[in-house]
Amino acid sequence: MIPVRIRQARDTDATAVAELVHAVYRPFAATFRPAALRWSSETVRACSSSWLTAHAGDELVGVVHHTPDPEGHTLDALAVATLQRRNGVGTQLVVAVEERALALDTHRMAVAVRDSLTANIAFFTALGYRPTRPFTPSHHLFVKEIGARE
Repeated sequence: MIPVRIRQARDTDATAVAELVHAVYRPFAATFRPAALRWSSETVRACSSSWLTAHAGDELVGVVHHTPDPEGHTLDALAVATLQRRNGVGTQLVVAVEERALALDTHRMAVAVRDSLTANIAFFTALGYRPTRPFTPSHHLFVKEIGARE
């Protein structure tokens, strides 16, 4: 696992965040339209407080969007730079979102995962997320209970 510094995105990060998301999700556009491609520098800037960034030194190596949601605290648009994959960056970002959810007294995480992306399914399953129900025609909602309930 490479050491990364995770922090809340700033308005000044918006362009770099959008560029990383597009670099990661654009290759999938040949077979489907990834929802993550809706993020532009303007839309990221408008809600920068709901993004986390991961940095290795001065380099942006990962991002994730997260929001409170009736289904639980939701994460989406998880993106890790190609050269940093399989180094724990994605896991560290998911854990950071879970910590923020717990700080808001939320004990359920949710993420919609495309059925055809078996690597993504394996990633979230390894982190304790379980499929609960179909979500749109081509996704399943994966959830994870987090933190101890009293």
